[in-house]
Amino acid sequence: MQRHLALFCIFSFAVIQISAQGRQINGIVTDQRGVPIVGPTVCQTNTRNCATADKDGVFSLVIDQEKEMKLHVECLGFKPVEINLNESTAYPLKVTLTPMYLDEDLYPDKYQSQDRQLFELRPRIPLSLYFVDFDDFASLIGSYNTDLMNFFAVAGPEIGGSFSRFYTGIGFGWGYDYNKDNDSLIVAMRIKVYSLNLGYDLISSTGLRLTPMLSFRWMRFRLLNYANDKKIPLTQYLDQRDLDLRFNQTTLSAGLNVDYKFYFDNTPESNYWTLGLYGGYIFKLTRSPWLYSRGNYLTTDREIDLKHFTFGIDVSFYIKPK
Repeated sequence: MQRHLALFCIFSFAVIQISAQGRQINGIVTDQRGVPIVGPTVCQTNTRNCATADKDGVFSLVIDQEKEMKLHVECLGFKPVEINLNESTAYPLKVTLTPMYLDEDLYPDKYQSQDRQLFELRPRIPLSLYFVDFDDFASLIGSYNTDLMNFFAVAGPEIGGSFSRFYTGIGFGWGYDYNKDNDSLIVAMRIKVYSLNLGYDLISSTGLRLTPMLSFRWMRFRLLNYANDKKIPLTQYLDQRDLDLRFNQTTLSAGLNVDYKFYFDNTPESNYWTLGLYGGYIFKLTRSPWLYSRGNYLTTDREIDLKHFTFGIDVSFYIKPK
């Protein structure tokens, strides 16, 4: 009994001594983006008292309070740091390591977060697909005209820019010019689209950009009929061949643009270009189109049937300010 009591006293004394000399601290080690670093070494300065952070960057270390109250943190590929510990130090301790290849003078402003970029110029070249149906006008202008107007693709430049993740762009696109010989009659279709695009970069990483986008579009369809014969009677020309109509339809689409980034200098600080995909839901802002022909404004209660889904691809160039 006396032996057990003696062992208990010795054990209690040792615990009291360790408690008096040691203090357990914990923390997490991340890079400048806030991403946990796997395997950094955390040591009490000028001692062999060390711990290794786990896969989540988390470490725990019992420090000797009779030694220097300072931590030395290092990891391969990162600049080591030393941290002073005192009574006001908050735990869990947050330690940030900077990659070796980064200049500390550039780090706070140019690398830490792409969100800090105030402005980026973003010229784009989109190719958009639309699906429309003019069959409601077939009885008025003939099915040989409306059959040509049921699908089109538009490509053209867009000039835009982003400010703190918000994107604004103005674009102008041309559709493929359709021409069809119909006996002695040529049917031609000319398409133009003006657009105002507004977006927000929901995700903007070093490799991917995800942007919900609203697009206001003014679609212009010009339908031309003219004679293919060299000689026809004037009455026939005026009655059948002299057709020049312009259909105008305004739309709004809500969709998602996904861009994959390619850097010119293979570093996140350089200018880059992207290859993107777009998909959206589109609807008409006006029920019936606005029509005119040679200065005459025309009225109609008929409608263009606009299919609700639109798709597209684009190539963009992102230019960062110096």
